[in-house]
Amino acid sequence: MRDRTQLIDVTGSRVEPLRTRPLAKRRGRKPLTIVAAVAASAVALAACGSSGSTNAASTSKVVSFSLWESHNGGPVGGAMTTLVNEFDASHPSVHVSIVVTKASSKLPAAIAAGDPPVLAEISHYDGVLVKGLALQSWNPYIKNSSVFTSSNIFPAIYGNGEVSGGQHYRLEADAKVSEVFYNESMFQAAGITSPPTTWSQLAADAAKLKSASVIPLGWKDSSAHILPAFMSNGGTLLKGSNSVGTSVAFNGSAMRTTLTQFHAMYAAGDLVFDHGTTLREDLASGHMAMIDGTSAGYQKVLDAVGGKFKVGAFVEPGGSSGHPANLVQGLGFVLPKGHTAAQDAAAWSFVQWWFEPAQQVKWDELTGYAPETKAAMSAIPKSFLATHPGLQASLAAISSPYTVARPVSDSYNEVQAVLDSVFQQVVTGAQGVGAGMSQLQSQGNSYMSGASAL
Repeated sequence: MRDRTQLIDVTGSRVEPLRTRPLAKRRGRKPLTIVAAVAASAVALAACGSSGSTNAASTSKVVSFSLWESHNGGPVGGAMTTLVNEFDASHPSVHVSIVVTKASSKLPAAIAAGDPPVLAEISHYDGVLVKGLALQSWNPYIKNSSVFTSSNIFPAIYGNGEVSGGQHYRLEADAKVSEVFYNESMFQAAGITSPPTTWSQLAADAAKLKSASVIPLGWKDSSAHILPAFMSNGGTLLKGSNSVGTSVAFNGSAMRTTLTQFHAMYAAGDLVFDHGTTLREDLASGHMAMIDGTSAGYQKVLDAVGGKFKVGAFVEPGGSSGHPANLVQGLGFVLPKGHTAAQDAAAWSFVQWWFEPAQQVKWDELTGYAPETKAAMSAIPKSFLATHPGLQASLAAISSPYTVARPVSDSYNEVQAVLDSVFQQVVTGAQGVGAGMSQLQSQGNSYMSGASAL
């Protein structure tokens, strides 16, 4: 069958940011104005869009729309293309064109210029767009959906783009959770019979794995990979809560324990920081025993290793709270205003189709991403899980009651930026634990109160 998906690369090669570098000061963000008026919401087809539907817009003409997303190549980009082609084939009256671009950063300008895509996948922080009335709420569609329901969608997914009043402006499309990948052969040689379940066990195993040519553990020092450990030690993303609040709580025992345990491993030479590509290369070459990553990186790890050894996986260990914790991240679908009712309905038919079990299972198997629905988790073949420990870890994390959504406030984006910077300084010994905690608390609260460094 001819590939009907148009792949347009408007960004060039992707460059993964090195989080250990000093953070550059970025320009402040301004509210957006919306040039194009929005057509009336098309809700008559909100219950449609299943794999058996052939015409989401109830029209004899093909309804075409563009989907902006940033998966430019690799297993994730390939999986996205495969699924869009399948949707086009089963929905002959709708055609989706993938536009590979940095949708999160480019969408505001496209909206301000009056030329946004019909559908886009962007990162968590869409507050400027919501405040600028640039996005349509998904609520008129999901209220009649049999797929996107609070009983079927995992809580951390359902709440990921939910704002005050229960409005959903962003539906999580790619559910990433933190996990650790490891060289099974090295574990066996070191006499480690099972993955660590606590941070003290992780530190003990790291000491066993260290040699002149092997670094035990590589870690990404970004907020998505720091906050799970912090929460496992009893911390909360905001003061007293993981979702709602106007201040942070980085000055207590949870942050002290987290900073101390990372610093101890770094000082002992058992832990290094780097970005994802380098960590995967070091694991594949045999110079590293374990690397921190996310479910989105599992297939990338397998590709890098190329079958030279078996790759195991486990969820990040539990801390002083007695249990592990995790944070859902990833891109989500948004519906910019300014298009026809038929295009909006066609976009919804694709989004609802995306959340059906068959598509979710294929997406998870091809990428390692965690499933977003309980129905999808039940539909993944046990035979496949038995040979894919990365997906097993993803399932364990996404179904845990201690896995939460990021706070939706744009201010928290800046809180995470200062966390990245201070964490690196403290763990590497450039700043003391107490001074780092004080800086985190004061700057974090300043950002939550409305100050900005971006």
